[in-house]
Amino acid sequence: MATTYYRRRPVAEPDNETTWGIQSAIGIKSPAKIFATVFGVVCVLLGIVGFFITGFEKFTEQTDAYLLGLFHLTPMYNIALIGIGALWLIAGLTLTNTAAEGMNFAMGGFFILAALLAYLGALPILGIPAGFGPDVVLHIVLGVASLLFSGLIPSRR
Repeated sequence: MATTYYRRRPVAEPDNETTWGIQSAIGIKSPAKIFATVFGVVCVLLGIVGFFITGFEKFTEQTDAYLLGLFHLTPMYNIALIGIGALWLIAGLTLTNTAAEGMNFAMGGFFILAALLAYLGALPILGIPAGFGPDVVLHIVLGVASLLFSGLIPSRR
């Protein structure tokens, strides 16, 4: 009876720079990470600026506060912007390229869902009025852009 020997496949060495999708060194190397970093900074800054416009009163009530004269604001919406920006900054600055693409995919889905809910009038807590307005268009554009940078645009690895 003949003995069959199988070649052992090489096993990839563990990457000492990455643990659970978190890199030990900060680096922006892909379009997904650049997108996440830029939009993270923009969202955090808009959230902070929003507090100068809305103050801390009428936390979830629809007010006459607008950003750039187009987008409705409430203090609750400002907190949401800061939180979303923080998640994007984490993805852009500390996660791997693949994890940043995953975060962009999740954010894209989140913004598309927010646009749909805003259109249906289900987001009065954030001060977004029902119907098709600038807020809905903004969320659709952010959602589509985020989905495009979720791996649909090939990146060098």
